[in-house]
Amino acid sequence: MHGHEAVDMNEIMELSPTEHSVLGALFHKHACQPFSVMMTTAESAEEGLSGAEARLGFIRLRQKGWIEAVRKTWGENLYYIPLRYIPALTVAYANRVGKHSFLIHEQDQKESGTQMVSGGQIHVIREARPDIAAEIIHILAWIAREGLTLTNKGTIHKRMLHRLSALTHLCPDDFAALTLNYEHPDIYPVHLAIMLDMLLALGLLHKDQEKIRVNDETLGHWLEQPWSCMHREIFKVCMERYGVTSPAEQHFRYRLVLLGKGQETWFNISNVIPHFKGSGSDTGLPEYVQSWLNALAGWGYGESGVNASGDLFFRWLVEPEELLPFKVQQELDSTKNVFFVQPDFEIMVPAEVVPQVRWKIENCAELLSCDRMSIYRVTKEQIVNASHHRFTSDKVVEFLRRYAATGVPEHVYHAIQQWGNEWVRLEAQRGGNAEKIKSIQPTDFLCSEGAGKDKSAEIHKHEPRVRLNGLRESFYVHGREGLIQHEPDRASSYTHGQPIAEQSDDLPAFGSIPDMWHNDWRRYHMSTTRQITAKAIEWQTKLGLRKEQSEVYIIPDQIQGQDDWTLTGWIVPGADERAIERCTISLMDWDKIRLIVPEQI
Repeated sequence: MHGHEAVDMNEIMELSPTEHSVLGALFHKHACQPFSVMMTTAESAEEGLSGAEARLGFIRLRQKGWIEAVRKTWGENLYYIPLRYIPALTVAYANRVGKHSFLIHEQDQKESGTQMVSGGQIHVIREARPDIAAEIIHILAWIAREGLTLTNKGTIHKRMLHRLSALTHLCPDDFAALTLNYEHPDIYPVHLAIMLDMLLALGLLHKDQEKIRVNDETLGHWLEQPWSCMHREIFKVCMERYGVTSPAEQHFRYRLVLLGKGQETWFNISNVIPHFKGSGSDTGLPEYVQSWLNALAGWGYGESGVNASGDLFFRWLVEPEELLPFKVQQELDSTKNVFFVQPDFEIMVPAEVVPQVRWKIENCAELLSCDRMSIYRVTKEQIVNASHHRFTSDKVVEFLRRYAATGVPEHVYHAIQQWGNEWVRLEAQRGGNAEKIKSIQPTDFLCSEGAGKDKSAEIHKHEPRVRLNGLRESFYVHGREGLIQHEPDRASSYTHGQPIAEQSDDLPAFGSIPDMWHNDWRRYHMSTTRQITAKAIEWQTKLGLRKEQSEVYIIPDQIQGQDDWTLTGWIVPGADERAIERCTISLMDWDKIRLIVPEQI
């Protein structure tokens, strides 16, 4: 996939080889999850680094912001790679984290034999539900009309939940395997818990003592977004609130987005599953993979299938690179607003019709089906409901005539006017304010075009915003109270502690030894040689050993014996300094010795 390398990749290229090795190893092992122990001696040796080099690289990464830290109230230091770096690091360390790199270029795909297949070769096992962004607008329109009344226990009335469940296309089976933790699972089915939690987390709903209501101000701003931005915000909530928090699962979720193929292309899932050799860290990952793919299908982002050999495949139904914050916010395309009003009162709405127009259709017509072309029907009940919310029949007709590509059939126009007039008469008989509502100008109702623009400054005055990778600011505040108590994998959730600055005083005091020990290749007395070797073990630095014209570098960790002693450690051969061998050598194996301090590497 193209376009992702530009995000922070220049900064990655500026890192030193030692910093690369440390960052790559920590990212592979922990992803963006917290850790308290930097690297063991064996882990740094696998990277061809001594302990001192690894510590120095770690400190420099801290200073450059690639690693952050806090001190918890009980005194423990927690380190983490900020979540904002995970897209760039996923691309940069694709080979390291995966069994092999999933291909970005077509030529690479041919060379590696990556299995790409046509749709005819795939049996779909999990079809995608309707688009989640359109689903949210549909649900919000209903909640705006009805509200969600609460019981004395603070839960939604079962009658309202039944009606909500009948409205949504989400299905419990899509999310059952995510094992989410939330209160009242006996009351809230998992698909409704996710929908309500998502709307609360996005700030589109707010809860008081009596009802859960639509937040009109936030909704106004939400409807100003193009569909791609809505998908990005929704997907961010899905990734952070409903995904398992282990490094393996976090790697998989981001690799699926960043290293998989583009929209409408089937690709083999095995190519994006992370690899943790011999650690057991990926235990249970295959089960999680299918559960996450099921959830993505439930949100309408993609669908999974198998080929004749039983291999698992997936394809995105949205452009995956638009799901992560790499692009500047797009403007709404005013040319994609047209729909078609049919003589049978149905409205055919293409998927690209912008959210503000879709919202108004939701408030004057009944949704019949939701797909690439959604079908609505104008009904008397919906016109009456719209009138109650100041979207009168006159305004409905004006709206339909403005956006209907082929106009509004005359009998549809007259029916809407008749239903509106009947409502006005009935309201007048009841002593209502129908005439006053009918005369209100110029606002349409709830969220007319531009409504959010007028109020956004006031919203943002009171609510902090989250910067997404420096490209744009999200309008919602992540971390609002929701239903799901599942531990998110957002690194900041682990940082409710005091930020700490990195201290460098734990590095060895290299100035306390004779310069010749690390400046020159020399032959020393046996006792001095042992002293230098012991100092290398104490400081966790490398030793350079030379015999005639042959040189070797070793990361020592143990001296055995007294007079005829031996040295055990990791040999680091070659220019790439990859530790591939652990061995024991004797004094007879070298003539000269030199202590290697990190500044010399």
